[in-house]
Amino acid sequence: MTTFATITASGAYALHPTADVATAFADANDNLLALSADHLSELTGPVAITLFALTATALGIPPVKRFATRDVAARRIWTNLVALSAAAPVAEVPAAPAPQPVAQTLGKAQPKAQRRSKGITIAPKAEAKACKAGTKQAILVDLLFRSGGASMAELREALHPWQDSTIKSGLSWDMGAIKGYGIRTTHENGYQRWLATDYAGMGTFKGDTHPDDNSEAERAALLAQNLADGYDPSQVFAVYHIVLPEGMKEPVPHIGGPHITVADKMNLLVFGDPLPPGAE
Repeated sequence: MTTFATITASGAYALHPTADVATAFADANDNLLALSADHLSELTGPVAITLFALTATALGIPPVKRFATRDVAARRIWTNLVALSAAAPVAEVPAAPAPQPVAQTLGKAQPKAQRRSKGITIAPKAEAKACKAGTKQAILVDLLFRSGGASMAELREALHPWQDSTIKSGLSWDMGAIKGYGIRTTHENGYQRWLATDYAGMGTFKGDTHPDDNSEAERAALLAQNLADGYDPSQVFAVYHIVLPEGMKEPVPHIGGPHITVADKMNLLVFGDPLPPGAE
């Protein structure tokens, strides 16, 4: 395997010399890591079309407006990425100097610091638009507007069957480009997510009661017990929050009934995916 790519939520791509470099870049920039065609199978329609167009233009291939299936899209995009990777110049690696004997002091190995992604940061537009009640767009607004925001684990549960790449597209495209809201990202550990009643995003922290049902002493005791059981407070998770346009105190109220989202509509047009039940 010689192709190591990362994909942004908007469909831009980057090629990397090794899998480790690509993985680090994806983690640091909240990108999709693509090491095979299988990793591209959950791209949304707009991202797939954009990504194919960018790679096709670089190869002198005409762009397309749709694909027969998701698998066809993934294979064709991956073929382009492989071709671009093969054509990329290989950097010269200088010969390593002969190893010199040095005195070593053996000690306990230090754990590697956790990579922290930058997350998604989008400024709001001048005004926001209403969402249709009962749609995934409306669900996103409701979850993101809470004081504790929403972790990816919460969003996966609420937006099933959307995959992570689709959710990130919903954050950047549906929320930002279409509805006019901004997005900011914080990073919180499992205990903080428990305090936010995010039971899906607590990691190794264990807590099956509501935080408000516990006194400060009981919360401290629960944290101490978790630490004794191996909970790692340095493990943090991206948490997404909505940013309202200037002058707004709350999101625009939802209107109407179930309606197809932009992501669902584009997936219908690009891949032929069926509409969600009850969508107009």
